[in-house]
Amino acid sequence: MKILITAIGHFFDRPSGSAKLAFDEAVELGRRGDDVWVLAPANPSLPEYELRDGIHLLRYFPAELSPWNPARACEHQRAARAVLARHVPQIDAIHGHVPLSYLGAIEFYGDSVHSCYTIHSPARMEMAIVWRNSGLLRRISAVFALPMINRLEAKCLRRSRVVTALSQYTIDCIGQIHRRELAGKVRLIPGWVDTSRFIPVADRGRVKAQLGWPTDIPVLFTLRRLVPRMGLDRLLNACHLLLGDGLKFHLVIGGDGPLRGKLEEQTRTLGLSDSVTFLGRIEDRVLPLAYAACDAFVLPTAELECFGIIALEALSAGRPVLATPVGAIPEVIRKFDYSWMARSAEAVDIADLLRQYLAGKLPEHSPTELHGQICRDYSRERVLGEFIEATVGKDAHR
Repeated sequence: MKILITAIGHFFDRPSGSAKLAFDEAVELGRRGDDVWVLAPANPSLPEYELRDGIHLLRYFPAELSPWNPARACEHQRAARAVLARHVPQIDAIHGHVPLSYLGAIEFYGDSVHSCYTIHSPARMEMAIVWRNSGLLRRISAVFALPMINRLEAKCLRRSRVVTALSQYTIDCIGQIHRRELAGKVRLIPGWVDTSRFIPVADRGRVKAQLGWPTDIPVLFTLRRLVPRMGLDRLLNACHLLLGDGLKFHLVIGGDGPLRGKLEEQTRTLGLSDSVTFLGRIEDRVLPLAYAACDAFVLPTAELECFGIIALEALSAGRPVLATPVGAIPEVIRKFDYSWMARSAEAVDIADLLRQYLAGKLPEHSPTELHGQICRDYSRERVLGEFIEATVGKDAHR
């Protein structure tokens, strides 16, 4: 089969949880013998077409338009259709991971192809958060743009033969935003993790030393895009409270984003410079070691966490996940230990959770036990096959 996947970005170009799921899907389809094409917006400095590891990567470059320009969405669809016309005029199935290019593909190929759409997070909720934390013009434009985004997402749901979501939380949000009958067609298929890659290590002290981390105090690790909804400012405030209590620890923050400078300044202002390290983007080969070496992974999300692949990766590496009760996070954490959840996403409650952990007052689970449960519930081998079936249709690989 010839299959098109539309993604928020190519994982090689712009790593993210959504891009990683689309990439894993493409690799698996290619392994099964399908002709796989992945379409995503990108920087014009990159090639429009590239063959990489047997996967056809297509990039489209929409014209730069002001955020309040109503033609912005149409421009994405136009640019996507133009690239498809040049490189892949016929297709058997489409799987969309992002609405605009997916709608462009659906309109280009028509309704005769098998179509599946995966909701990673409700588009209106996602963009409302982005624009609320942007400049004045974007906040003003949101009044007009958010209803349009809502209509585009509803169109994705109606035009798709199959719709999936990663969490019940996301499905419930869709039911509130759109009609219940649209939410009723959404199938829950969770995310997954490569359990052969993210594994516990026998000597965490040795791996800490290898990474240049402290070996004499607990190391807390988090991996986030540095944007407002991730709650890193609250985590830093919580760490300030812990230092005030005289507790010893080191926080390692992986990831990059527009808030990095502001968060680094907050770190200095709070007197945390000796207790916090910003790693920036972590190399893919190093990431499993970072998870396995830390004493605990921290997930301080402030709002709209629709799944959380990073929580699965940390648990698969055998580490506890100390998290806020936001979005879909409780759906995952309650399967392991609900006492790992803060009372709220506020700094004082994050601090209280970390204080309990550092004092040894939270339940412990062996790394082998945590890894084993992830293998049973969220392994790539178990979940990805179900995801592929939705993508290409039930009988495609018989």
